[in-house]
Amino acid sequence: MYFFEKALEFIFLPCCGVCGKLGESYLCKKCGKELEKYVVYSQEETIKLHVFQYKDLVRKLILDYKFNDKSYLYKTFCEFIVKNKKILDFIKSYDIIIPVPMHPARIRKRGYNQSALLAKELAKSLEMKVYTNVLLKIKNNKVQSTLNKKEREENTKNVYKLVKPEKIKNKKILLLDDIYTTGATVNACVKELQKASVKKIGIFTIAKD
Repeated sequence: MYFFEKALEFIFLPCCGVCGKLGESYLCKKCGKELEKYVVYSQEETIKLHVFQYKDLVRKLILDYKFNDKSYLYKTFCEFIVKNKKILDFIKSYDIIIPVPMHPARIRKRGYNQSALLAKELAKSLEMKVYTNVLLKIKNNKVQSTLNKKEREENTKNVYKLVKPEKIKNKKILLLDDIYTTGATVNACVKELQKASVKKIGIFTIAKD
């Protein structure tokens, strides 16, 4: 698989996900500096880390990533993340990365789970484990972005289900999502993951609204 990926990279040169410049990187130096303007590295307590402010360029990239078929942007976000020691130290303090799951019907419609793509790329880059079959979304609920805070909390009840809890028992779990707004989604996931008697649960998001 590694040699196949390298062969594809040789045939199709990587391009910057922000400006489209062809080169050796999925994030050119110029655009990397531009993204730095939106960095917050907001670390709440010791278990939550958010990389960017959700506005302007970052907001556009995430919306394109989720809704405009630009799935390749996971490589751009990953490249930015792995170059930052503070973020890496935070991620590496956990044993397993688990992306917030999507309902199968929504995955079929979109074609991919944006959180899972980033989680897998980070896990590969950092030689960590990633599990996408431990936490499932069993209810195709309303889209969170259309709801207020109270409605979001109600909308996430009984939506996620823990399966194969033995795979994460006594482990330090990092839950990965794209945007942190009210915390309703990640809180619902954390509540379910805690049933596995995990050692610790952290939250990592690309941006905070």
